[in-house]
Amino acid sequence: MLHIHSVLPGSPAVDHARTLFHAYREFLVSAASTHCFNFSLFAEEIGSLPGPYSGPNGELLVATVEEQPAGCIAYRHAAQEPETTCEIKRLFVQPGFRSQGLARRLVTEALTRASAREYSRAILDTDIASIAAAHELYVALGFTHYSQPGNHPPSLRFLERSLP
Repeated sequence: MLHIHSVLPGSPAVDHARTLFHAYREFLVSAASTHCFNFSLFAEEIGSLPGPYSGPNGELLVATVEEQPAGCIAYRHAAQEPETTCEIKRLFVQPGFRSQGLARRLVTEALTRASAREYSRAILDTDIASIAAAHELYVALGFTHYSQPGNHPPSLRFLERSLP
């Protein structure tokens, strides 16, 4: 049975989150395009979970199936954006749990929870070369492209969506 849990500091779900984040890192290392990912900062993030995704401005969600870590997603206030804008981060589903609608459930749950915290806009970035399926899912869920200033890899896409 599928359960989506909020990861609280010190809870047993932190271990599931770390397992998923390590698997996500391995996926990115093996992917076609990892040129825009800072792995040293990511290691610090894993060590501090739920860290930046806890408290009043964010949340880390872990999906378990039969008590096995299956997937995760997080959101937090987006730096340099209005207080009503959150950033979606770290969507990952373990290979054995893909093609079952779990990623869609995680994104939908994160958006619902972010809206309940009075966020009115969600933003994210994704690399279409290495995680094209995630990009397609976000677009199917109503995210649209927007421009972000700066010099970015050609495969990086910035997406946004209004929240109810």
